[in-house]
Amino acid sequence: MLQNYTPAQYQNKGKVWEMGSAPNGIVYFAADGGLIEYDGNTWNSFKGSNGFTRSVIVVNDSLIYTGSDLDFGIWKRNDYRAFEYISLYPFREDAFEISEEFWQIHQLQDAILFVSSRNIYVYRNEQLVKIAAPSSFSGSFKVNELVYFADESQGLFVFEDFSLKRVIDFPEQFNARITGIYQHEKGWVIVTRDLGLYLFADRALSPLNSELSDELKAAKVFSFEQIDENHYAFGTVLKGLYITDTKGKIIHSINRQKGLPSNTILSLHYSPAGKLWLGMDYGISVLNLKNNFTTFNDYRGDFGTGYTAILINNTFYLGTNQGLYRSGWDELNNNREIFRFQLIPDTEGQVWTLENINNTVLMGHDRGLFIVRENTIEKISNHDGVWAIVPYKDYLLTGNYNGISLFQKNGNRWTFLKKMDLILGSCNQLVIEKENILWVNIPNFGIIRAVLDQDMNPVERLIFPVDIFDGKDAFILKNELGIHVFTDRYQYTFNDKENEFIRAKESKVFSEVEGQLAGVYLPTALNSDYEFFPVYNGFALKFLSTDTETRSAELSLTLRRIEAFSNHESALLYPGQKVPYQLNNFRIECIVPNHNGVLYQYRLNENGEWSEWGQNNIFEFLNLKHGEYHLFVKALKDDVIIEKPAVIFRVATPWYYRWYAYIMYFLVLALLIFIIYSWQKISLKKQKKQMLLREQNSLRQQTEKHKQTLSQLEQKRLQAEYNQLKQQLKSKTIELANKARDNEEKNRLLLALKEKCEKAQQNPELFDIKWGEMQRILDSYLKIEDKTFEIQMDELHQEFFKKLKENFPDLSNNDLRLCAYLKIGLNSKEIAEILNIQPSSFYISRSRLRKKLNLKTEEDLYSFLNEV
Repeated sequence: MLQNYTPAQYQNKGKVWEMGSAPNGIVYFAADGGLIEYDGNTWNSFKGSNGFTRSVIVVNDSLIYTGSDLDFGIWKRNDYRAFEYISLYPFREDAFEISEEFWQIHQLQDAILFVSSRNIYVYRNEQLVKIAAPSSFSGSFKVNELVYFADESQGLFVFEDFSLKRVIDFPEQFNARITGIYQHEKGWVIVTRDLGLYLFADRALSPLNSELSDELKAAKVFSFEQIDENHYAFGTVLKGLYITDTKGKIIHSINRQKGLPSNTILSLHYSPAGKLWLGMDYGISVLNLKNNFTTFNDYRGDFGTGYTAILINNTFYLGTNQGLYRSGWDELNNNREIFRFQLIPDTEGQVWTLENINNTVLMGHDRGLFIVRENTIEKISNHDGVWAIVPYKDYLLTGNYNGISLFQKNGNRWTFLKKMDLILGSCNQLVIEKENILWVNIPNFGIIRAVLDQDMNPVERLIFPVDIFDGKDAFILKNELGIHVFTDRYQYTFNDKENEFIRAKESKVFSEVEGQLAGVYLPTALNSDYEFFPVYNGFALKFLSTDTETRSAELSLTLRRIEAFSNHESALLYPGQKVPYQLNNFRIECIVPNHNGVLYQYRLNENGEWSEWGQNNIFEFLNLKHGEYHLFVKALKDDVIIEKPAVIFRVATPWYYRWYAYIMYFLVLALLIFIIYSWQKISLKKQKKQMLLREQNSLRQQTEKHKQTLSQLEQKRLQAEYNQLKQQLKSKTIELANKARDNEEKNRLLLALKEKCEKAQQNPELFDIKWGEMQRILDSYLKIEDKTFEIQMDELHQEFFKKLKENFPDLSNNDLRLCAYLKIGLNSKEIAEILNIQPSSFYISRSRLRKKLNLKTEEDLYSFLNEV
């Protein structure tokens, strides 16, 4: 299984010169741009020195040594798991004058060796010891805990007891750059860059005559790595990667035509996880040697994306989006530089399925159903789009773009019988559960369970809509446990008693191979040893007999980071650290480094519930309360569960729960009580003042009201007195008038009689005459109109009469007197008696008066006269 990474993915750090793995599986790369770290999920880069980083030794993921141009040093993680670089090179300030490049680093039990072409720097107990090269080192190699140094002119040396001891003297004609050394049954094999392989045996160095040596000589070996006791890897300049066994047989040959981004392999590293890492001048690749997969990517556009395959009579048939291809099974051997496929004529187009029915290959194609006969095809049906082919009794069922077709075999030929009723739509999967029970998968609609009668008609149907399955790309699987449905998230099992699907508590649904086609959860069995997997732009084969126990034992669950954050800031933490309460959101990342298909499960604290298994390895916890938390994490890979000790982190008590906060609360409470007391006191005083003001206002209002009442009473009293006086005035006026008239009449009568008596006394002769005159006087007095009262009335109402005369000149004296009588309130009867007239005559006189005064009917005469 080959996986490529472009420079853009690891931040364009240039060529990769050396690699190393930490015990937990994290891989580190020495590149032009610095140190690179990759855990299978995230790339990180670090810059320590100014020059290109050339070499790396990884003790663990917290202690790393690197060598570069003009420098070498040590990387250590701090408490926050961030790397810090410390230079160990003693001549760093004068490096440009010395100009050393450190291309190799080797780790011994008690020392680290930093190697340049001129010197070896031995770092031990925080001390450096410098050992000069005999002439110039061209390479160094660690074999069986010993480090060997190749000197350009002096031969091969071994480092022992802090000194160099010569092992091999190079012959004069030996002018080669050594790239690797490994032990052989006959001696040592020396791997050279340009001259192939040499054998050192019986203290003699000679060329190793073999096909492998010739192949490597032509390919130009640049890097070498021993995979295990039986396998070796050679990285070349021209032809990519070769993996061989101890006998020199090429097992794998991988180059650009097989998927490598470059044929120049600058560095090789075999990790304990079973992955071979390739550092190149452009890109990084990794080949998983223990996952049983071989991937065939169509980088040249030869065959396309594989959807289905079948192996029959040692011929491999491959159905792709471009057509049907065939190849000899032996042609797929990994030691071949190129895989060759032959397109079967007239099969261009989408091939959906291939089935072996009684040693006859049937092909479901976009154009219909076909029989494949070696390099030719024969069409059976014109029904477009055959997704699935299933034999049932003497029939053949095909799931088409629209419905299900039924075929029956007549002799050696399949003939179309009919279309199945009641089931329409794109039927991309057909599964026979048992006698007369057919399952049909219709994407974007659902899954149908149909009971068939003897005429192959569905008489009963159960429809399970696609919405009841959480996830995408539902797929039906039948095994010894029954009928199951897989989605990209969960696994469901059919309960035939309740006629319903039940979701499994722990659903392990993930792709076994990188780039696997969506909706494909199970491989196609080719034979007892191999399975076929459809992959985008290619396909993959899985070899079934590789032991997985070693691989599972190497798994390590690693804490990558603890991050506390809020909306405005974030901070990295070390385990057990306490953070301020405002950073009470946490993001914790754990990973099984550089392993695919790992599921994770977690719970927070002992009393928490375990989450469901999932591929997410970053766990977030939001708005946590203060206190200590323990995060428990599990990882599941190949049915092996790895647990990690609890990750502890703490949230500080918020300031409002601390002792000084309680003192502040007490002071605030006391102040609040004081303020409330003072406020109540002031409020009470204010209320009293307001009550006093209200009482004063009430008293003032009552006084005003009382004054108004008294004034009203006084006015009423005065009005009553006025009315009384008016009435009295009226009475007195009448009385006065009567008395005045009586007195006047009496006085005149008496005076007249006195005069007559005096005359009669003076002249008795005239007594009779005077007596007669006195009788006549008395008679005339009774007839004389008494004007006295009118005169007095005129004098009493002189101003009133004057105003009336000014406004109404046409008024007579009688009219004026009538107005005076009306004004003083005499009623009609009283006025009639005074005037010695009938009441009816009074009414006539009053009507005439209204006309002279120009009064309208609705105007009151009395009111008018009182306003004059």
